[in-house]
Amino acid sequence: MATTLIALTSVNLFAQKKTDIAPIYPGSSVWSDDKIGYGEFYVCTGKISDDTAKIERIEGYVRIRFCYAPAGRSPLEIIKNYEEAISKKGGTVLNSSKSGECKSAFLKKGHFGRRMDKWEYVRFPHNIHYYFSGKIPTDTVDYYVNVIAGSVDGTVIYSLATIKTKPMDKGMVSLDNLDDGLLIKGHIAVYDIYFDTGKSEIKGKSADAIKTIAEYLNAHSDKQYLIVGHTDNVGDFEANIKLSTERANAVVNELIVKYSVNKEQLKPYGVGSTSPVASNSEDKGKAKNRRVEIVEQ
Repeated sequence: MATTLIALTSVNLFAQKKTDIAPIYPGSSVWSDDKIGYGEFYVCTGKISDDTAKIERIEGYVRIRFCYAPAGRSPLEIIKNYEEAISKKGGTVLNSSKSGECKSAFLKKGHFGRRMDKWEYVRFPHNIHYYFSGKIPTDTVDYYVNVIAGSVDGTVIYSLATIKTKPMDKGMVSLDNLDDGLLIKGHIAVYDIYFDTGKSEIKGKSADAIKTIAEYLNAHSDKQYLIVGHTDNVGDFEANIKLSTERANAVVNELIVKYSVNKEQLKPYGVGSTSPVASNSEDKGKAKNRRVEIVEQ
């Protein structure tokens, strides 16, 4: 007996509205759009173990939309398209599953059941099939995107929740934000390693940051990292490449000699002013561009 394979329809969610970080699935109709404002939302951000989800309380600006999917689409199809779209946007898929814990986390704030005039809306919490969560980092804010999808009496419905949050503070290195930055983005900028202008000797007030980085690296000794030096555009280009390389080497040497980080984990690299994160036309931008980055390999 031949097996018929049914392919999921792939759509470009982000081709719709550039101003909407997570648009509705094309062809959907929105029954409710709750712009809740600043509050909290529970997001499944991964696993603690095979049987236990990692759920975090995220604070930010919350928006929840309840939508009817277009005809012919399945709950799984909705979820898979958000999963693909977030990845293409440069974000990270945090969880995509049938986890009951994750579904309950989405419903934890009690947004459902408040309006009794729509049968599918009232019944939806009992008919959720799939859960998805992802995160999209930007230079100014981070976005958490959460979707639950299911069907009621054959009608496919889903709820889309977005949380706009302030990104992790720069210049405040901790084990938590090292973990978040490297997990979500694959790299993190460190602003509290200090050098005198034009010099590569690490200043004493950098000790806490270096120690914290060393603790993180020693706790992740199975992974390898680039230590990348960055400068602003002041001065000669080639001189800045040399300076950024020397600074990266200084950080690597400090981690190895003072804190016993395995030298096989680390590779220094200097890029000078070739990778700015802000305009060098103002002092504020130059300060952002002068940094050391840790990049997971």
